[in-house]
Amino acid sequence: MPVAVQMTSYGPPAVLTVQDVSLPPLGATDVRFRVEAAPVNRADLEIRSGTWPVHRDDPFPYTPGLEAVGVVTETGDAVEAVDRGDRVITMMQGLGGVHATYPGGYQSHVTVPADHVAVLPGAVDPRAIASLGLAAVTAHQALDRLALAAADRVLIHGATGGVGGAALRLARALGLTPIASTTRADNEEVLRDLGADRVAVLEDVEDDLPPVDGVLDPVGQAVFTPSIAALDDGGRYCLVGAASGADLALSAWDLMRGVVLTGYSTETLDGSALRSTMRRLVALLQSGALTPPPYETLPLAEAATAHRQMEARAHRGRLLLVP
Repeated sequence: MPVAVQMTSYGPPAVLTVQDVSLPPLGATDVRFRVEAAPVNRADLEIRSGTWPVHRDDPFPYTPGLEAVGVVTETGDAVEAVDRGDRVITMMQGLGGVHATYPGGYQSHVTVPADHVAVLPGAVDPRAIASLGLAAVTAHQALDRLALAAADRVLIHGATGGVGGAALRLARALGLTPIASTTRADNEEVLRDLGADRVAVLEDVEDDLPPVDGVLDPVGQAVFTPSIAALDDGGRYCLVGAASGADLALSAWDLMRGVVLTGYSTETLDGSALRSTMRRLVALLQSGALTPPPYETLPLAEAATAHRQMEARAHRGRLLLVP
């Protein structure tokens, strides 16, 4: 019997329960896949708690989950690029999360339009791919926007988090020189193990940041001004989040130095970008240049436990729900 994690109200992790569900009708352009792993993201917690309410008048019952990896079991009559037996990944682009036009990844079977999946090589480890997932896609897209060359120095804030950690691994895999920031000095060894060439403790950021060619920032307000100051003339800054606040102050003189400011959100991710990015990530993974982050698996029925662990930061790496 197909099952899904559902919530009938916003609230604490206990609102997440597993329910038997019926599979929805399969549209002509849809694919359905049996889920092998559904990563847990911080956004799932924000939606569950009601901090980020779903954009529907009547959102319940609601199934969380921004991404999932699995094996295709059915395809619609008009689907040509995806076959039964293919292993695929989806980021629920514009369908899940606060949009909730389709149930999310916390279920045994996911149904989405075929254009919203990327087909993966048969030999790939689905849990390794899931552990990279949305964080790695975000990091890769952001690094693309920085347009750095081999050996260029890139400052990565929030490097112990999902996107920052993925960016650190990717920067090293792409031949860049990654410099990681952290709020805790005791994270230095971990960050160096992840590939950091240098570690800057955040409280000393204004004095300790070396000149860099690019900055990848999921933090925002707290580190923005010193990050811009650290950029060489013509350097590039990419914002991928604003965990510390969204109020950013920029001097006109920085623009006269040729500094380029940009940003990225997976809200703009489409099927074509997902497929091209996954091809590059899988190639790096299979070549050994990129290693997946550590991950912990929990049964789908323990989604509430996964949320509690993430809220308490009582885990390392990614949390994957496995039906």
